[in-house]
Amino acid sequence: MSGTMGRLSIGVTGLQTSQYALNATAHNLMNTQTTGFTRQQVMLTDRTYRGLGTTNVFGENKAGLGVVTAEIKQARDNFADIAYRAESGRMNYYKAQYETAAEIETYFGELEGQDFNTSMNELWLSLQELQKESNSIVTRSSFISTAQLFLDRVQDIRTSFINYQRNLNVEIKNQVDRINNIAKDVLELNDKILACEASGIENANDYRDARNLLLDELSGMVKTEIVNNVDGTVELYIEGRCLVTRGKTYELDVLKVCDSEQYLAQYDFAEDATDFMMPIWKDDETALFNINKIPTTESNSDIGSLKGLMMSRGYFVSNYTDVPTKPKKPVADDYQNTADYDAAMVEYEADMTTYVDKLDYFNKYVEPYTVTNLMAQFDVLVHAIVTGFNDLLCPNKEVTLADGTTIKVLDEEKAGMGMGVGNEYPGTELFVRKSTPRYTEQTIQLADGSIETYMVYNEENEDDFYSLYTGGNIEINDKLLQNPSLLPLTMVTGEEAQENVDAMLKLWNTKFATVSPNSLVECNYMDYYAGMMEDLADRGYTYNNMAQTQQQSVTDIENLRQQVVGVSSDEELSNMIKFQHAYNASSRYINTVAEMIEHLISTLGV
Repeated sequence: MSGTMGRLSIGVTGLQTSQYALNATAHNLMNTQTTGFTRQQVMLTDRTYRGLGTTNVFGENKAGLGVVTAEIKQARDNFADIAYRAESGRMNYYKAQYETAAEIETYFGELEGQDFNTSMNELWLSLQELQKESNSIVTRSSFISTAQLFLDRVQDIRTSFINYQRNLNVEIKNQVDRINNIAKDVLELNDKILACEASGIENANDYRDARNLLLDELSGMVKTEIVNNVDGTVELYIEGRCLVTRGKTYELDVLKVCDSEQYLAQYDFAEDATDFMMPIWKDDETALFNINKIPTTESNSDIGSLKGLMMSRGYFVSNYTDVPTKPKKPVADDYQNTADYDAAMVEYEADMTTYVDKLDYFNKYVEPYTVTNLMAQFDVLVHAIVTGFNDLLCPNKEVTLADGTTIKVLDEEKAGMGMGVGNEYPGTELFVRKSTPRYTEQTIQLADGSIETYMVYNEENEDDFYSLYTGGNIEINDKLLQNPSLLPLTMVTGEEAQENVDAMLKLWNTKFATVSPNSLVECNYMDYYAGMMEDLADRGYTYNNMAQTQQQSVTDIENLRQQVVGVSSDEELSNMIKFQHAYNASSRYINTVAEMIEHLISTLGV
């Protein structure tokens, strides 16, 4: 009789497992559109068996005691997750850099509005008008006004560069904060999963979904590695170092480069690295990224939008001094004797050593960083135009001092004069440094023993920003704005200094520099600008292609992932019908056993 009564428990297990399966199926259907939800599967297995003895024919006989829910597990492919996160990080790395290249193009008006090339052309046209009648106050005023507009555009572009770097700085700080928040959330979910699954009765699948969603987000920002523990928790590593472990997170922070002597020395950054943020590990202030190594696909280091933002921004505000100029090798025929040539070669070799060091610095800390590189390239062009004009309006010559050294002084014989009574003096430059005058009057002793008074040229010093003719440190000479007659394009005799104006026009077709130190083709002003924009376009094109290629890879992997984790309404409805039939079958089974027991009791009177 006990065996007969025991048959009821078999039907009860069928009812219970079918109900669990129906609940899981309903949960799947309710979350069809939920981001990050993973389809749950009900795994059923046999309950324990009861032994019925042994026979010589059949061996040991057993009777099953029903069915039990072994597990409600997530349908997830760990290999697809790993591939998705790696490709997503690489896509975000190139996407961040492409967005920077596209943004910078708008500063030059290349996509819409008036491009910078137009500003250069207007200056050129104004110079042509000045050539026709350089002693006209109208053409002089027009030329100075056009130069002012040109410089305003230069400084607008430079300001846009710097503001964009500051914006990237804020975005980098925000991403670091988000990484810290994700780490805390992952640790909290680890604890919840551990507590929920401690009994071994149920799986914390919804907590796992929330954690996987965070891990997907994190992998788009930095290179991640995830270790799954047997207790359901995960250990999380970013850029090769632990971020989340059992019961603990390691926090990131940002540090101003200029506030750390360690980074200024380690990366050879000067005070130009004003308030640029570098992500660091808070506990020991070591850098999150090794910026001495440029990210590449081969090294699997081109991953994460955070690194992409830093490669876009750079670490300092650059100018033309960050682009090395290769010294010209002396030609023997240019020297009167062998001794002078040998001395020139010694100086050349020393200059080449310095150049190689600067080129290495450029290739490490300037060229790979989109904003830093273009800002430096642009400043090379501006510096060339500004100093080209100034050197023709206020030409210099070298004189040898009594101690054998040489200095540059104003060459008054070649310099033009201002026009009109009271304006007849040379040395009025068009573009002036904000804090450093072009000349300082000094009385000096020359090599021949004579004592002369000269206007001594104040040289540019790359270690002193305020001595540079750079876009952020120049303005139109206020004297010329107030009195265009002072523009030194008149001879002592009162005639036009036509040679000087012709030489200024000739500058536009004079080759002065290569677009990059790694290039061999020298360009004039217009060709240099075109080459600079072409380099930017090529860089943006490359980043965009890489981002789109990675986007396709991410999409393909995500489609494969969704085939596993995604909820199919049709499939779940089929499962619901199947489990409903199983529930009904168990119910009928219980009714049948109950009727059988009732019959036995009523018939046998047991």
